[in-house]
Amino acid sequence: MLTALCPRTVDDPGDLGKVSALRLQLCSLTQESRAADAALTTCLMWVAGVLVEIAGDVADPRAAGALVHRASAALAAVPVPPGNGTRPSPQRLTSRELAVLRQLREEIPLRQIADDLYVSYNTVKSHTRAVYRKLGARSRAEALVRARELGLV
Repeated sequence: MLTALCPRTVDDPGDLGKVSALRLQLCSLTQESRAADAALTTCLMWVAGVLVEIAGDVADPRAAGALVHRASAALAAVPVPPGNGTRPSPQRLTSRELAVLRQLREEIPLRQIADDLYVSYNTVKSHTRAVYRKLGARSRAEALVRARELGLV
């Protein structure tokens, strides 16, 4: 029953509190965390896929970008099994990388971050790539989730 696995109370798949609540519900149903993680991963990947599909059909680029951002947040919330080696231990961030990371929380374009930090757009892109690499992230949302986990932001 899909409604039991993906209840209506989970409005925002990128919200970690709601994802955790869904995981707890799934754990209580199956009593096995791997099965719960697999079901949660399936739900989040399905939601992300639907959002990207809808974004492709939307004529408004801003709305499409918002949908893709939500899809990215949903994928960033997918649980990573412990000890599977997919997430490297984080490397130390430089002070400028930390400054860029803090600016990434604001959901502003990289060009504006460059202006705010008085550096070039390419420098911000380089710092952003380094932050993603060092945190083992593939997106802004995933980097921010990982940074919160590590107490960096």
